[in-house]
Amino acid sequence: MIVIGRGSVQQEECDVMGHMNVRHYVARVTDALAWLLLEAGLPPSRAGFAVQDQHIRFLREMSPGTPFTILGGLVAGEGPRARCFAEIRNSATGDAAATFVTDILCAAAVPREAFARLHVEVPAHAAPRGLPFGPARPLPDRATALAIGLAEAYRGAVRADECNRDGVMRPDGVIARVWDGVPNLRNRGTGLGVKEEGVGGAALEYRLLHLAPLRAGQLVTVTSGLRALGDKTSTWTHLLHDGETGVPVAAAEAVGVAFDLKARKAIAIPAAQRAALEALLVPGLGL
Repeated sequence: MIVIGRGSVQQEECDVMGHMNVRHYVARVTDALAWLLLEAGLPPSRAGFAVQDQHIRFLREMSPGTPFTILGGLVAGEGPRARCFAEIRNSATGDAAATFVTDILCAAAVPREAFARLHVEVPAHAAPRGLPFGPARPLPDRATALAIGLAEAYRGAVRADECNRDGVMRPDGVIARVWDGVPNLRNRGTGLGVKEEGVGGAALEYRLLHLAPLRAGQLVTVTSGLRALGDKTSTWTHLLHDGETGVPVAAAEAVGVAFDLKARKAIAIPAAQRAALEALLVPGLGL
């Protein structure tokens, strides 16, 4: 793998859990993929790219001030389509903090020799574990999603400062919408905040599916349902719909773990939270 990014975790990139928020992992890797394409012969001045599908494994926390290096390469592809791999490592320890397998569509064909020169294999620690990463099935519109039991977690609009130079919302905007809505799912929005309860959550694995471009001013909702519940983990399906038409524009699945904010470790889901979560289970969910 080659170096495609460096930096350090900023305080404003961290959330109520005290570690780097998932949105900023995605934003940093999106920047890094542009450097990978530069190495492949596609500089930003010639062609951009759109993320279509992405699988993420979160392996270790990154707290404010943590230095990191992003390594990457091309897994496979042909023409303008490419599957890329990126790994964020703690620069101080060398430990992997997160891995990304990302399918992109470029504005121009990737030179054939780049696939050989920059080829990497996806390591075992980056392989899908709790979430499949195959072709997605058709997704329901907003009315159908609500009818089958998903709950509205977010309702808002795309802001101009979230969009790229072409006026399209950047990839981190999708996961940001999901994260923004999650607290409304805790006890259906009637519980205390995570700081008061002392129990939060940490993402272990994500899949982000981008179906249509989102542009500034576009209205968006997120409807969410619980797919599975374990002793410590919960698996959610989140659907983003156009607020005007109700058609699906993006989707996400996430495996998270209950997290003791003081001990900084995974714990069993508390009984009161489990009872509330069980009411959100929707059979047959999935991408």
